[in-house]
Amino acid sequence: MTTALTVKDLTRVYPGGGGVRGIGFTADERAVTAVIGPNGAGKTVLFSIIAGLAQAESGTVYFASPKARVAYCPDVPQFESWLTALEVVETSLAVSRESTVQARIARGTGGDGFARGALEACGLGSVMDRRVADFSRGMLQRLGIAAALVTDPEILILDEPNSALDPIGRADVRDIITEQKRHRCILLSSHMLSEVEQLADHIVVIDQGRVVTQGTTASILTDGLEPVWTIRLGKPAQISASDLAVAVPDACFEFETDTLCTARFRSFEAAATQLMTALHIFRSPIIEVTLRDRDLDASFARIVQNQEHR
Repeated sequence: MTTALTVKDLTRVYPGGGGVRGIGFTADERAVTAVIGPNGAGKTVLFSIIAGLAQAESGTVYFASPKARVAYCPDVPQFESWLTALEVVETSLAVSRESTVQARIARGTGGDGFARGALEACGLGSVMDRRVADFSRGMLQRLGIAAALVTDPEILILDEPNSALDPIGRADVRDIITEQKRHRCILLSSHMLSEVEQLADHIVVIDQGRVVTQGTTASILTDGLEPVWTIRLGKPAQISASDLAVAVPDACFEFETDTLCTARFRSFEAAATQLMTALHIFRSPIIEVTLRDRDLDASFARIVQNQEHR
């Protein structure tokens, strides 16, 4: 992939101690890079600097394109209540760079047509003439994204786009992000780590203003993970835990119930060669085999706890 954004040694510290300290990472084109961390970790400060809304004390932000357009959607988008959704997006387009408008007109969309297209893309086409005073929280969230998308940014920054949304609203925003990452680089923050797990290609974990770790979503999910599997059987196993230990010497088996067993291996390498053997000698239908704690919530807790103990 091509790098769209490079952040290098970015620092801005506020009198109360908040801010960012020496943060560095890259974000690719046509991909979602998620920045996650506890409250007060510095995510919003970081996004504000990248968007040009705040100035860093030191460090640099490089864009692949010198004239890259950056759009920022805050966690709580706010608009004048008497405006319609269409007027909000048209205003966003009007105050964006002149080159953006000219590019849209050159493509034959025009300002009004592109504003309507952005609203359609965010599922607001049928309510574009309604005043935003009547909008729900989820509709306002989507309107904020539409107001950002209308500028056709190379870098789209979404700060907590799923905050306070119901499951239907989260699904709508998730679909929008999935579609938009085909066209641009997306920076995303969210405390809903299950959403991040589904959307992100790359994850940057920050705590107290510093990068704790970063990598692909797959690598973050396995960071510090133990080789422990939960095995659910269709009927009671035809072998005891002691006999299992003899047959599979690199693992420890514990039956929580007749049909639920925990298998703890010495290493992932041992599991790669012996897990299938264990499943075979249960002599019972296998309903489910799950690697324990392989989700982003558990991974995030492990990473932050390990950092605190250093």
